Amino acid sequence: MRILSCVSRGYYGQSNTVEPMYIAFTEPLRALGHVVDHFDHFLTNKQFGPAVTAERLVARVREGGYDAVLYLTSCQNAAEIGESVREAGRYAPTIAWNSDDDFAWERQTSLMAPHFTFMFTTYRHVYEQNRERHPNLRLSQWGCFDGFGDFDKAKDLGFTFAGQTYGDRVRSSRYLVKHAGLLVYGSMSGRVNTPSFLYWPGIRKVTFRFPSIYGAPLHFEQINAIWNRSRISYTPMEASVSASILQVKSRAFEQGLSGTLMICRQSPGLDEYYEPGREFVPFDDLDDCIEKVRHYLRHEGERARIARAYHDRTRAEHMWTNRFRKMFEDVGLSTKDVG
Repeated sequence: MRILSCVSRGYYGQSNTVEPMYIAFTEPLRALGHVVDHFDHFLTNKQFGPAVTAERLVARVREGGYDAVLYLTSCQNAAEIGESVREAGRYAPTIAWNSDDDFAWERQTSLMAPHFTFMFTTYRHVYEQNRERHPNLRLSQWGCFDGFGDFDKAKDLGFTFAGQTYGDRVRSSRYLVKHAGLLVYGSMSGRVNTPSFLYWPGIRKVTFRFPSIYGAPLHFEQINAIWNRSRISYTPMEASVSASILQVKSRAFEQGLSGTLMICRQSPGLDEYYEPGREFVPFDDLDDCIEKVRHYLRHEGERARIARAYHDRTRAEHMWTNRFRKMFEDVGLSTKDVG
């Protein structure tokens, strides 16, 4: 098939990092034999505004001869989607991929649904509760890209977190650094070890100029390199808007080939994809997390056995190539010729 992938290339719009979903929405599709073009709707909107973005999207789809348009919605609101996507759908099926639907469905993504040919959510309860009202709604899940994981890499780091440190992650990471030796890497990681006043709005304008203070963003390849070296990976499941909302985060799948042990709070729905105690280690609270981290750091055989099961389940069922095959089947595109 010929596919247009509408996703931001820069991580949160930053030109010096690559958005993991850009990789997910291009390379696995090419590995399946599809021809993939890219349209950065986020950057175009930022530079030229919604009207120009809409005009360019429609022209691209109309003239491109595409079999499908994949569209990541997380950086846009319903007003910015508008009629342009509906118009583009006259020339090729438009397939929306949504995240954070557990708290954004009613106010955001449900309003986009009528504009797309198909819309995918990663939350089973959102799907079950809304599929009758929105017949174009489908269910999928995050996946793992086969390109960065190195299961056999020497595990010379103990307990780590690599990624953005925001919201409740600041509090939990501070506690785990103090009591379990957590090593924190990535954007805003400095918040874990530096005084909080450095992040007051007025002072942040100055501290942001010094990555050594606040922690610089990491390329996705660098994050994977840390997972590859880590015996245990702290895997927060709390939503950015509230620590009381537990999600199934993309990193639960992305780090699956690295050989690390995933430790996380038991998020609703996660056991649909991985078996607790055999393929990952759940914890009840931070003190329980600390106790379990100390146990598995002392018992390498047990840690390695769970990490191997985590790897094997990811490889067998949770690769992005698995996801796209199922997605295309669900929308009736599986019989299309490849290439």
